[in-house]
Amino acid sequence: MNATPAFLTNPQDRDAALARYLMPILPDLVRSEECLIRDLTSQYSFIQTLVQHIERFKGKRLRPALLLLSAHAFGGEAPLRCEVAALVEMLHLASLCHDDILDEAATRRSVPTVNAQWGTKAAVMTGDILFSRAFERLSKLDDPRPYKILSRTARLICEGELLQIGSRFDTGVDEDFYFDLIEKKTAVLFGAAAELGALLAGSTEEEARKLYSYARRTGMAFQIIDDCLDLLGTESTVGKSLGSDLKNGELTLPVLHLLSNASASHKQELLLMLKPGSGQLTREGLRPYFDKYGSIQYAFNIAHTEIQRGRDELSFLPASVACTALKELPDYVLARNS
Repeated sequence: MNATPAFLTNPQDRDAALARYLMPILPDLVRSEECLIRDLTSQYSFIQTLVQHIERFKGKRLRPALLLLSAHAFGGEAPLRCEVAALVEMLHLASLCHDDILDEAATRRSVPTVNAQWGTKAAVMTGDILFSRAFERLSKLDDPRPYKILSRTARLICEGELLQIGSRFDTGVDEDFYFDLIEKKTAVLFGAAAELGALLAGSTEEEARKLYSYARRTGMAFQIIDDCLDLLGTESTVGKSLGSDLKNGELTLPVLHLLSNASASHKQELLLMLKPGSGQLTREGLRPYFDKYGSIQYAFNIAHTEIQRGRDELSFLPASVACTALKELPDYVLARNS
């Protein structure tokens, strides 16, 4: 894939760059993590075991980081910023728990998923309890805007997941459908995080909308890259079960590009592979087609365009360490391999 920043070509460089991007908000991230741990605590040992296990899915905390960096870009005077950042992450963890059930995933972050270790029923309820706790906390905040924005966001995430379920093995869907789907299931939470950070720090509604647009596009790119990793990544590097999109008949951007650009004979071969129960739809089987038609590169180029357009939304911000970090953070999204 081209357009990946040259200085982010190995894991050590990527981790170092991410640490640099997050340096301006490191104390806030620590405080946000403390809020999250507090909110995950349960008096019941089994529930505590489950929610502590979910905490092991800890990723790079990109969504809280977007909220906190956005708040700092507007001066940082936002007393609720760490609390709301933790609740954004709690909603994300809840959605991951449900995602793993839908994908029948066995691992995430190189540890067993809740459904793999305790079964589907426990995983459903673990996701549900995280959602309900998050909204219970949101309802008690003095500022009603986080509750309003994140309740709408949670609904859109659920709509996105249902759209994905309803379109499995449907070779008639197009790229517009795919973009709508990933906007709902992934990008809206990125957008809401940045929007809330701006609003909590005193931005205008118009300024907050620009931050939302920037982060939404970053989230679109994140999901596109994630879908490419599901097709080409290695489980030991990515740290989660791969190939679930194909197994479940979920047609991501590279596959849609293939169907639109393959020769007539190759398209017929692909359509046979894409029939439910064919047993032929594998990452290895599709690799030659991806190489021939440049479908992975096409998807990556779309992700790169989204990143560039997102950065354009930040042109109004005054120069600051936080603004620079917001502009550079998407480089990590493009270069990620986990």
